[in-house]
Amino acid sequence: MESHVQSVFFCIKFLMVGINAVITVAGFVLLGFGVWVKVHGDSILQILGTRAGHFLNVGYFCIAAGCFLALLGFIGCCGVIKESKLLLMLFFLAMATLFIGEITCAIVILVFQSIVATVFHEEALNLLKNNYTGFGDRNFASYGWDSVMSTFHCCGLNNYTDFIDSFYEKRKGRLYPKSCCLDPTSTDCDGIDISATVIYTKGCFNAVSSMIKRNSIVVGGVAVGIAVIEVIAMAISLILFINLFRIA
Repeated sequence: MESHVQSVFFCIKFLMVGINAVITVAGFVLLGFGVWVKVHGDSILQILGTRAGHFLNVGYFCIAAGCFLALLGFIGCCGVIKESKLLLMLFFLAMATLFIGEITCAIVILVFQSIVATVFHEEALNLLKNNYTGFGDRNFASYGWDSVMSTFHCCGLNNYTDFIDSFYEKRKGRLYPKSCCLDPTSTDCDGIDISATVIYTKGCFNAVSSMIKRNSIVVGGVAVGIAVIEVIAMAISLILFINLFRIA
């Protein structure tokens, strides 16, 4: 009977180490992404527009969150390997705090998602009108918008009329760039013909929103999976803590 209990205890410890290894790797990935955002901050500003500079604070958040997760995973592994009640309880409290914070963030995002969408819409439209210079131009704003319109088969943020009175129209004298055309090499893609057989009629905002909605189930599934892992980690750390407390 005692050997069976020890086997179960060993399996729980092994599972705990595995979960913390995943948490540590996730922390380093998030840390790397945050560093990338900060290093390429100037390039991102050229794509999103200078008014979107506050979005670069996401980089600081990712760096902080990545360091926190990496440290949390390390503490969990050490707590299991050394069978330290202090480290296990510290891990449990930190994980519980993280879980509560994630739930709070999810609620805030759901409540204020319309505000976020409005801000994004305004920033993207400002970028299109003031920073887009032309099809094939290598500045980040033009390259970014050309990529989005070609990938999502859309034109402008709402439609081609977003280019009216824009820096691009004043510079090129065209109603839309070639990236708006079904076939950019066609002679019909002259910047004047706005028929549905020549240009994409839908705007990129709706196209991207539709893509996000189509993948929301996947994103939700991943979020639920992460939450389940966190709950399991908290439960295991608490079980190990109680078991070690009894042994002591």
